[in-house]
This record gives sequence, C-alpha cells and structure tokens, in this order.
Amino acid sequence: MWVIATAGHADHGKSTLVERLTGMTPTLGSAWTKLPSGRMVELVDLPAAATLAGICPVSAVLLVVAADSGWMPQSSEHLAALHALGIRQGLLVITRSDLADPLPALRRARAELAGTSLAEAEPVVVSGLTGDGIAELRHALDRLADRMPLPDPTAAVRLWVDETAGTVVTGTLPVGTLHTGDELVVAPTGRRVRIESLESLGQPMTAVAGAGRVAMKVDGINPRRMRRGQALVALNSWRFVSVIDVRLKMLDKSGMPARELVLHIGSAGIPAHVRHLGPSVARLTLRSPLPLRIGDSGLLHDPQRHLVVAGVTVLDILPPDLRLGGAMVERAVDLSKRDITTDGMQELRRRGMVRRSDLVAMGCTVPRAPSVGEWLFDPDRFQKLRQSLLEAVREYAARHPEDPAMPKPVAAQVLGLPDRRLVEPLARASRGLGVRMLGGRLVLGPRDALEKLIDDLAMEPFAAPEQPRLGELGLTAKRLNAAVARGMLIRLADGVYLRPDAIDLAKAVLTELPETFTVAQVRTALRTSRRVAVPLLELLDARGVTERLDASQRRLRKGRRS
Repeated sequence: MWVIATAGHADHGKSTLVERLTGMTPTLGSAWTKLPSGRMVELVDLPAAATLAGICPVSAVLLVVAADSGWMPQSSEHLAALHALGIRQGLLVITRSDLADPLPALRRARAELAGTSLAEAEPVVVSGLTGDGIAELRHALDRLADRMPLPDPTAAVRLWVDETAGTVVTGTLPVGTLHTGDELVVAPTGRRVRIESLESLGQPMTAVAGAGRVAMKVDGINPRRMRRGQALVALNSWRFVSVIDVRLKMLDKSGMPARELVLHIGSAGIPAHVRHLGPSVARLTLRSPLPLRIGDSGLLHDPQRHLVVAGVTVLDILPPDLRLGGAMVERAVDLSKRDITTDGMQELRRRGMVRRSDLVAMGCTVPRAPSVGEWLFDPDRFQKLRQSLLEAVREYAARHPEDPAMPKPVAAQVLGLPDRRLVEPLARASRGLGVRMLGGRLVLGPRDALEKLIDDLAMEPFAAPEQPRLGELGLTAKRLNAAVARGMLIRLADGVYLRPDAIDLAKAVLTELPETFTVAQVRTALRTSRRVAVPLLELLDARGVTERLDASQRRLRKGRRS
C-alpha cells in the first residue's frame, strides 16, 4: 500500500476531493481506495493546523489548488515545506473546475512549482462536486505509485504519533511491520508499551506493514501523557538524541535564520537552538530528544514570523564535541562534503571506531571489520592503534624504570580510547608486536620469571613455590612484594605467594568438606602443604570466611556454606 498526504490552502476542497475519490469520510485522518491497478492507496488528510505533522512522515503528496480561488499564501507555505523536505513525488490537482476555468489556476501553479522539488508533478483537473476528472486522477495516482519506492517491511519501526484518544494512538507507519503483542518504546520518555490491538484501513489487524496509517491500542502508558509529536519505536534500534548535525536548504531570502527555531520532523515540533557551522551546515540542540537517523528530513520553522525558513537533512546523530580550537571549521568542511549514506563501512572509516549498536541506531549497515566486544574498528585505524599501543607502553617503561608496567587507564587515556575495557583485547591483538598483559598492566618483551610463576599457579593454585624455586627464577623478595602491591600476587607468609584468585578457589573447595574440618583435611582437599594451608586458613579466619573452634577444628561461618 502507498500513503500520500494532501496539502494546499485551507478550504480549497481537499476533504471533498478525498471523499469523492474514496467514497468515504476520512477516518483517523485518512481515507483509502483501490486504484485501477488493484493496489491500495491511502490519503492522509489532517486538519490545517496539523498539515506539517501529516506531510513530514510521507514521501508523496497531492498539492491541491482551487480553480475559483487560485494560488494562495498557504499554497506557497505548503509548497515551501514540501520543497524543503525534498519531496519529489506528487500530483498537482486543480479542484472546483465546475466553478471556474481551471486554466489560469493551473498556469499559476505550474509557474510556482518551477524550480522546486515538485516541478515535474503531473497536473490533473477535477471537480469534487460533479466527479469530473476523478477517473483520470485515479489513473494518475497509479502512475505516481509506479514511481514510488516499495516500503521495506523488515525495517526498524518508528511510528510518529499525530492523534491520540485515551490509550489509542494514530500515526503513519512508513516502513517496518507491527504485530499485536509487540513491545515498543515511547520516545522520548523511554517507557515500554505493548500493542494490545491494531487497526488499519478501518479493520482490526494482527499485523500491519508499512506504508500505512495505523491506529493502535497500547498497554503501559498514561493516556494523559501521550501526545502528538511522540513516537513509538522498535526496541534496541534507535537512539533518542538531542544534538544533531544537519544540512540546511535555506528558504528564507532575508538571510540566516534566527538562533531559536522549531524543528518539525515526523509529527514532532521541538524548539531547537541553531548553531551555524558553515555554509549550509548547522548543529541543532533540541529541547527534547528525538529518535532520529542519518538521512531524516525535517523543517525549521520561525514561530515569530510564522515562516518555514529551511529544510534540514540529518547528517550525524552522534556528533563530536566542538570545544577544541579549530574544531568547528574542520567540522563544517567535513559536513559540507558528506553524502547521505547508510554504508556502515564508510561511517566506520569516518569515525575510526564505533559501537555496533550505534551503527544500527544511525540506520547504517554493520560491516565486517576488526572488532573488540561491541566496538568495531576501521582496519587502518586498528593497525595504527596497535602500533600506538606499542609506542605508548615503550615510552611509559622508559619513564618508569622502577615499575615499567603500564596501567590500563593510562593506556586508554594516551590512546584516546572511549572505554578502558578496550585496552586488554587490544593488547591481546598486539601480542605479535611484543605487548602483553601482566596482572592487569601492559608490559613489553617475552614472558619473564614473574609471569612464569603466575602461569604455574594458574595450573596448581595452591602449589606456592619454595625458596629454591623462587631463587631459580631470580625472583627476589623486593620483586615479589612489588607484584603484591600491584595486585598480581597475594602474600600469605614469608616466602609464600599465591595468585589473588586462590582465595575464592579455596572458599569453593571448603564448602565440599564436612561441617567441621582440620588443617590436614584442608591440605588434602587443596592438594598443598601445611606450609600453605596454615597461613591460608589464618587469612580466611581474619576475613570472616572460617572460624576456629578449638586447637584442631574449624568450620565455615554461618551463611558462607551454600
């Protein structure tokens, strides 16, 4: 099905035309009919005050001009809005041909459309009263539908609400599919709701695919808080953003628009602070966040002058900070060259690194690329990061010879990583360059004696090496105590060292022993010596894990045994 909005000056016969064409009074802001080809078309005919809410979510329009009134101021306003939105698909319909010669109105309208996005709109002359020309209009709608792209039923749902009545909300679904029982998120509140029932084309439905007008009853919202301009969106597919970078299509010939305007996008009208970055590009800061994607189109309206001053196309929903010197000029140059694309690899190359979920929220494809958890990396950037990590660790070791292991937070800061959790997997990817993790820090070179000890203890957690072995490895008390200070080892007694995770491992083993147990039983269960078992139990006593009952018996404290 195809959805087409009506536009034009008030009282030019739009509603009469829709009723004659469809044989019905618009219900929930729309009426529908079957075309000669057999396909359905739905016409959105909202009140004049809500015209922008009706035309912003659609991609085709019937621009209506009355033969007896001719071109009027609101005709110009609506055409300006349609041109700013970049709507190219439409019909020019001259109505009331029974009341006046339609030729003058047609000539004037064609002249007004020249040079706009609707310059090629096919003209049709009709009379809503007598029905003359309605058959030709139906064929023209079929030809218009031939030029319109097919909506994607698998796309992420975003339904802009333009009418509410209790828990029933109505809006235009451009793409995607809704099902009864689906969970959606209300933008901008973030509240989850569930679809109880659906209605489309006047009939109850269990599923509705875009494009189409949809009325749905939802569970989980306060009816008094739902209003025009909100949106219902699919889970985990959108970001609600309040700072966006846009391209401007200026309509106001008097110069650059005011700093405080209203952004109309979807059915929303949100106050926006406009910061001009350069010719035809700007940053908008919205009073309330919206679910937006790259390529979304909207309008900037000046409420003081009641004038649409510019069209906007969203270029970036997650723009960078511009507080650094020279950043604004560089950003303006970058934005001015930018194409509207959903190519995720192109976006990844531009950013260097980006979360997978952010690419989805932008509306971009997710490319195959080097990844670390949720983060994707441009291949060139990833190789540069590996090299930068090597250089950073080397420089840190040179500046701190007494403690050359570089902490992860320092590495994240030096490399400009957005998340310190990226350091460890990046280090693993850099092993071929000689970078390694040691006790949560980064070091260079082959495995040293301390790493060998830690690896040995990973295999036998309670087999603390004795002094001859420590001497063989060249591990002095000073070196071992430094490892304890960095959290790489724990010291139970003089010359007795274990890995920190040995404590939790011991707790798990003790829960399998009888309710009371001896040092000998613990020594056997842990496969260790009395030299290790005794100070380990004393440490567990001090930490409140175990308690001593007499000279030989202990037990787990209450609540420690599962």
